[in-house]
Amino acid sequence: EVPAVEGEEPEQQIPDYPVHLFFTRDGYFKKITPQSLRMSGEQKLKDGDEVLFTCESTNSVELLFFTNHRQVYKSHAYDFNDSKASVLGDYVASALGMEEGEVPLYMVVTPDYKGWMLFFYENGKCAKVPLSSYETKQNRRKLLKAYSDKEPLAMMLYLPEETELAIRTSASRMLLVGTAQIAAKTTRDSQGVAVVTLKKNQTIASVVPADTLELATPHRYRVRSLPATGALIRAEDEGEQMSLL
Repeated sequence: EVPAVEGEEPEQQIPDYPVHLFFTRDGYFKKITPQSLRMSGEQKLKDGDEVLFTCESTNSVELLFFTNHRQVYKSHAYDFNDSKASVLGDYVASALGMEEGEVPLYMVVTPDYKGWMLFFYENGKCAKVPLSSYETKQNRRKLLKAYSDKEPLAMMLYLPEETELAIRTSASRMLLVGTAQIAAKTTRDSQGVAVVTLKKNQTIASVVPADTLELATPHRYRVRSLPATGALIRAEDEGEQMSLL
């Protein structure tokens, strides 16, 4: 863990008010008040960029930015100035002083550190880490070893509560897995447990909440024990899946 900043100013009273938060694929962040959002048009983005995450929240929430260097940078919404839809917003890597070549991949918004981070690796393993593992007593801005470096990361996902996930593989197979079936690990950089059985050169292609899909026969893909191979995706379910990739 990186030491807390020395000589910090005494805690100040932070104004709290409703905001809409936006995070883009290229690493830009915007905090926009509801009034400003109602008055503006489309979100201005760099060419080729897109909004990965947006939510309604408040100015006091904590923000966790997970990076490609397997580190997590902690901030608050109030650390960023109010923005507008008509501007690009703050470039997070610069705003938080990230290392050269380091970029944020994922943002978590939390008022209480409840829920889990799920890290899916290309070898079919998943590390389920309580978000509370990233909470610190002191005002630490950066935590090292945010997730494992033993295998390439397929994707990461924050879940505020247990749910069912639809995991699709590069072999056009899918399995529905209840996150309660995945044992939690308190070590942030745990390699996780085997969830998907893969053959050589196969990887996890996507992971989405199962309730976002309209599957004709969901029981076909539901598994009782892990790891599992999953079932070949039927044509009637393929169209729904393709729209989410």
